[in-house]
Amino acid sequence: MSTDLVYPPPSYRETRAGTILDFIRAVGFGQLVSTGPDRPYATGVPFLLRQDGDTPVLEAHLQRANPQWRTMRGQALALFQGPHAYIHPGWYETKKRDGKAVPTWNYIAVQALGPVEIIDDAAWLRRHVGALTAGHEAGRAQPWTPEDAPAGYIAALLRGIVGVSLTVRELDGRWKLNQNHSEANRRGVIAGLTASGDTAELQIAEAMTRLEGERVD
Repeated sequence: MSTDLVYPPPSYRETRAGTILDFIRAVGFGQLVSTGPDRPYATGVPFLLRQDGDTPVLEAHLQRANPQWRTMRGQALALFQGPHAYIHPGWYETKKRDGKAVPTWNYIAVQALGPVEIIDDAAWLRRHVGALTAGHEAGRAQPWTPEDAPAGYIAALLRGIVGVSLTVRELDGRWKLNQNHSEANRRGVIAGLTASGDTAELQIAEAMTRLEGERVD
């Protein structure tokens, strides 16, 4: 019998690509992680998600002064963190019945892994920055565009950055939301989180409620 551990547990895995990609679009900001010859690097960056046929591609940019891009080779990892919350054991029905309960942490997170390419091209960067900005300015009464600033000013700023393109070969979606607990425990957690009024805790409660609606067991 194999002794290999399965991680994360299957009950915590979100495997629907559409759900994972929608999450990445909604979060928009993540950590770009890579390994250099002497140390690992991580930089928080806004990501632009696009499709190359059926393949997701994550675009970002780094300051030219950032040493990460000069050492980035092979594969890189993009990490996206969603809402998360501490889970109080007193919310579990099992705690009230027999005391068998311990704290945990519920969260939603995504990892995207794939080969990475550094792009030092003014036209690519202008298109990337324009598309990234347009996505976040959509819906505003007076959306800003790069054309609103002097052309020379924008050109100078573009010279100060380099592009990064990560072709996603592997998506790891983790929705850790007490799926391994009984319905009574899950309902108790939802009630406890909802009563707190904290924004992140309310978001976790909403995510758990959506999962309850999807259950078939």
